[in-house]
Amino acid sequence: LLLPFKALAELEITIYAFRTSNDLSYKTYSYDVIEPEEIKTLPSVNMVQSGPDGQMSSIFLRGTNSNHTLITLNGIAIKDHSTPQGTDDLSQHSFLGVDRIEVIKGPMGSTYGPNSIGGTINMITNANDENSVSISHGSNNTNTQVLKFGKVINNTLVDFRIENETSDGISVVDGDEKDSLKNRNYILQTESYLGNGLVLKSNMIETNNHTNLDKSSDYTDYTADWQFNNYYLSLQDKDTEVTLNHTKHDRVYDDKGTKDIYKNDTTILLGKHSINVDNKTHTIGSEYETSNIEFDTNISGYVSNVDKTRNNTGYFYNLDQTLESGVQLHTGFRFDTPNTFDDQLTYRIGAENNGVRLSYATGYKAPTVYEMYGKDNWGFLGNENLIPEKSKTYEIGYRWDKGDIVFFKTEIDNLLKYENSTYVNDTKKSDRHGVELGLTHEIGPVIVNNNTAFVIAEDGDGKEIVRKPKWSNTTNFKYNNWFYDVNYYGSHIDIDSQTYARVKMKSVTTMDIGYSVNKGDLTFYGKMNNILDEDYQRPDGYNQDGRNFTLGFKKTF
Repeated sequence: LLLPFKALAELEITIYAFRTSNDLSYKTYSYDVIEPEEIKTLPSVNMVQSGPDGQMSSIFLRGTNSNHTLITLNGIAIKDHSTPQGTDDLSQHSFLGVDRIEVIKGPMGSTYGPNSIGGTINMITNANDENSVSISHGSNNTNTQVLKFGKVINNTLVDFRIENETSDGISVVDGDEKDSLKNRNYILQTESYLGNGLVLKSNMIETNNHTNLDKSSDYTDYTADWQFNNYYLSLQDKDTEVTLNHTKHDRVYDDKGTKDIYKNDTTILLGKHSINVDNKTHTIGSEYETSNIEFDTNISGYVSNVDKTRNNTGYFYNLDQTLESGVQLHTGFRFDTPNTFDDQLTYRIGAENNGVRLSYATGYKAPTVYEMYGKDNWGFLGNENLIPEKSKTYEIGYRWDKGDIVFFKTEIDNLLKYENSTYVNDTKKSDRHGVELGLTHEIGPVIVNNNTAFVIAEDGDGKEIVRKPKWSNTTNFKYNNWFYDVNYYGSHIDIDSQTYARVKMKSVTTMDIGYSVNKGDLTFYGKMNNILDEDYQRPDGYNQDGRNFTLGFKKTF
């Protein structure tokens, strides 16, 4: 990944987001590189949000569970360990400063360690020297303002951005009260060229989200306040990286003065180095992570608490090589030494030649501190004897200039399930398998991109897992300054929000259209979402936006 520093492009600084320095290693795995706003429509990334923007979300990557996808920022995990089942809420993260998102499909345990059974969603920030202001207005009185300042000072690029977003929202469940949101986000990024190919990168991020919530019916005076802070400092060149990252999650749910509080502070120290010899790249590294996790719940009389520190040191090695025949090979393994359960070994083997790739990879999901040590006033008691969920993934794919197709199969052992007022490991094996197809075609001036996923997700008894449609598809048409999207989300099983019984949900097709035009230093844009005004819930009981629009402009100076 070549990320030239715009104002100092002649320096040809090369920065790698992943923990390898071989330019060809990406050929052996499946991935998508997308714009941040496309994350909700990527077929292999099934993002289920309990209502419109601002509400809580879950991610199901390749049919795996919502806690099987790892979210990273510039290659560093930013997981919220205070969530009881280990589910991260990507929708709460601002994409302010995020240049692109790389979705790596399949286990990356040999590189990142735990919690990436389904894959990894890596948000990449990228500083530049642009100065601009952006303002937009949309349906439900949704307003967004972004101010950006960039400047090169001697050998350092400084990039500072502020974002403010407010919206009246809609009622998440059918009712009279609209569930509004108010978000304020900041990011300060720097990149300093130190000579001899060294770059010192930093970013400081603060996200503050305030959202009104509903319960199973229209409900007033129930709010969520979520604060996310991230501090990143990295010294790196093409072959070496030393990174220190601190992440803080602080969530407060307030029900008429009664509060649930979740807190997580995580510090990660990463060091890696690559050696290139005879078309072989050897990458060795170590990563130390320590997390302080605590929460205390009281809403609706549910009293539960956790206060725990978890540490882990991981050691990883990757070998990437190109044979004389042109075959690209990847071999990697990682050994983790967590303090709350047994040591773990994961590995990955991949090969590619003339577009054809094969791989076999293992991964694991760590049981959360709540699952192991939590307790509540309704009889729940954590199980300290839990072991990690483990996966094996087989994959064969073919990538060419106009498309990519891949068949995959993931087997998961030791899945956690709730039983007899605690969590236990299931002795049965769960199966997830399917096919993904991406195609690009040009018809005169029209560019057509189509992405399709077909996924079967079953538990150990062969029972279809909820909220995982077999079929999903996104088609995008681009013509000059216009774009048109068709998004298909197939029928699936869900849980009835009132009776908690399994219920069949019908398929939904939504369509969006947009236009943007540049006039010198001005960009004008507009978008109409769900133009057919489809009325649907996802998940059951939670309304989604009907027809809605956004109009805005951006001025650079």
